[in-house]
Amino acid sequence: MENYKVTAADIEAAMGHVYQPTVEAVKPSRSWIWTIVGVTVFLSLAAVASFCFAWHFMNKHQVEPIMDHQSTTSTDTPSHQKMLTKIAKSTKAAIHLHGSGHDKKSSPQWVSGVDQSFTKGGLKLKNNNILIPHDGLYFVYSQASFKLICKSSEEDNGSSNIPLSYSIRWSSLTSPSKIKPYLLSGVKTVCQTKTEEQRNGPTVYDSIYLGAVFQLYEGDELSTEANHLNDINEHSSKTYFGVFEL
Repeated sequence: MENYKVTAADIEAAMGHVYQPTVEAVKPSRSWIWTIVGVTVFLSLAAVASFCFAWHFMNKHQVEPIMDHQSTTSTDTPSHQKMLTKIAKSTKAAIHLHGSGHDKKSSPQWVSGVDQSFTKGGLKLKNNNILIPHDGLYFVYSQASFKLICKSSEEDNGSSNIPLSYSIRWSSLTSPSKIKPYLLSGVKTVCQTKTEEQRNGPTVYDSIYLGAVFQLYEGDELSTEANHLNDINEHSSKTYFGVFEL
């Protein structure tokens, strides 16, 4: 019988067969993955919403003053007229006229060289019209301010409804016409409210402002036309007519 000697290597091999590893790598649960994705998406949406809210708040405060200024042009006439005069004086060709009576049958009488009125760069006042010196782009503007007394009678059911109209007409050597076409025109109706105060004849102030850019040519003439000439306020900051080249 042969002797068998147990070695350390034999013991380790035997122990390896008895004790098997019991710890295995565990794959991450899919629910945790979706939870992480959901949280990430939520935080992204929250950041976008915060940015949109901040942008809307800042944009609102920037736009509102501009809208207020545009809606109050008829009551903020002096500053509006001053701004137009300042722009006109900084251009090469410009003219700014003031109203002075109504010698004409259908238009205020315009004057230059009084207060802030002036001519510059070839634009001229001729026969109560503005004469264009050369071809180009021009900004044409004018305002007529009215001062009326609202009156009513029993026949019109307590309402006078006074219509106001003001327009700028254009005539050209390149396309002559017996009737000058309208370049700009505006219409308003005042004294519409049927109140006891208006029946007693209160004074009403209103204005019509016109302004736009046009391609004009040498020899073109611009004129104005209005109704209720006797009710037009002739103050230089209330009624004016001008053109400046762009």
